[in-house]
Amino acid sequence: MHRGRVGLLVNPTAGRGAGRVAGLRALGELRQLGHTVVDLTGGDLAEARAHLDAEVAALDAVVVVGGDGLVHVAVEAVAGTATALGVVPAGTGNDLARGLDLELGDPALAVQRVSAALREGRSRAVDAVRVRTAERDGWFVSILASGVDALINERANAWRWPSGPSRYTLAAITELARVRSVALRVVLDGDRVLDVDALLVAVANTRSYGGGLRMAPDADPTDGLLDVVVVDALPAARALRLFPLVRPGRHLSHPAVHVHRARSVRLEVRGGSASPRPHADGEPAGSLPVTCEVVPGALRVLA
Repeated sequence: MHRGRVGLLVNPTAGRGAGRVAGLRALGELRQLGHTVVDLTGGDLAEARAHLDAEVAALDAVVVVGGDGLVHVAVEAVAGTATALGVVPAGTGNDLARGLDLELGDPALAVQRVSAALREGRSRAVDAVRVRTAERDGWFVSILASGVDALINERANAWRWPSGPSRYTLAAITELARVRSVALRVVLDGDRVLDVDALLVAVANTRSYGGGLRMAPDADPTDGLLDVVVVDALPAARALRLFPLVRPGRHLSHPAVHVHRARSVRLEVRGGSASPRPHADGEPAGSLPVTCEVVPGALRVLA
């Protein structure tokens, strides 16, 4: 990659201040490589998104130092374009980085990896998912949650304590204890129709969400397919017993769990039943119905 313009998005509060330190290191290394660095950081995600949208067409790469929310902002801006994405994981969940097989727990090493990839012009193509609802069109790279998992994510996002994956676990226990099902129609590749009463339907491009819960342990973001994990409606006690199996990915053998693969997935509510708002990459994605379509190689990742 030639020495050009690189956008830098930093969450200085990520990882209890690790984001600020890693961000300064990234800034220094990018400038040392001769790149013009454009600071895209905002006071919140909306401001960062506005900065990025205004600059992205003129950037060779966007480097994100932070967690999943900030990475998702960058994914939505660069997916389907020639602008590459660099990720320095510095959040608490880091599921997007985990799904892209990037190293976790060492922001300094991650900065070195991104710097080397820029210096050597090295990137790899991975799939991204085009998501469409009545409210908006967008992209995601990890998993779309559409049932109790969306409620869990919404509850976890509203809490500031505890920190890290334990927040998601506590939110899951709270929601599963009062579990309810949703009646969904799942349309795979436009012609395979499943009418389900489900605890959740997760549309997965990568393996995990919720800070390492391996909902789709066989998902591969380079195979051009989505893993659609359907968990049948369960009583609260059985749902709570199933939950500990998800983190290690051992739930797929449970009789209530079914996996389908498709290039496109449409989720619709049946019979006027209530449905949670879907979440993609942990962020609200509008409301049902929702259509997800994998776009092979739509995202270039510095690695």
